[in-house]
Amino acid sequence: MSVCRGCGREIDWIKTAAGKNMPVDPEPVFVIEGDGRDRFVTDDGAVIVGRRARPEEESRELSVAFVPHWKTCPNAEDFRRSGRG
Repeated sequence: MSVCRGCGREIDWIKTAAGKNMPVDPEPVFVIEGDGRDRFVTDDGAVIVGRRARPEEESRELSVAFVPHWKTCPNAEDFRRSGRG
C-alpha cells in the first residue's frame, strides 16, 4: 500500500493490460458495465466502462473493480500531464 503524494490517502497500484501502473483507491466496488461512462480497473488490469452500483444494486453477479485514484483525488490536477490530446 502506498500513499498519494497529493492528498495523503492510501492507494494501491494495478498494472494495466498496457503495462502501465495505475493508482487506484484500495476498496473494490461493484460496477454495472455499459450503464455509464466511468472507467474502472479490474484486478488483472482490464479497463471496464460503466457506473458504480448503488448499495441497493450490489450483487455477486456484477463485476468488481477499482476506481482510478485520479477520479477521487482532490489534487489530481496537480499530476496531469500538459500537452496530452
